[in-house]
Amino acid sequence: MTLRTRTATAALLVALLPQTACFTVEGVAPYGPDVTLIPGGEPVEVTRRYQKWYAIWGIFDLTPSANPRDVIKREELVEVRIYTEDAVEDAISGFFYTLLFPAGIILPQTIVVEGNRTRTDRTAD
Repeated sequence: MTLRTRTATAALLVALLPQTACFTVEGVAPYGPDVTLIPGGEPVEVTRRYQKWYAIWGIFDLTPSANPRDVIKREELVEVRIYTEDAVEDAISGFFYTLLFPAGIILPQTIVVEGNRTRTDRTAD
């Protein structure tokens, strides 16, 4: 491996390093009716996506008011599935914020909340 190849590889790794982070999303149901988790692949009637912002590689939540609990309550969901998604918008925003704030200090993450407003009978399967 030549010096030029090693330098290019090192530069690529350094450029990709700010794109890594740890994110925590609390899947807490609001007070009130019981909320059931539904497995992946089950049909849902409501899908909501929103972007949360984190500081210092995902350690600190900059948008604490945006939580799955709020979506569950607002949409009156009784069956829920929550997951994170690496969206194109996150990559673009993350890239530009990495230029403005070096080393990935501020990063976005898309949260997806899916669910049903009425319980589904799964015993027929």
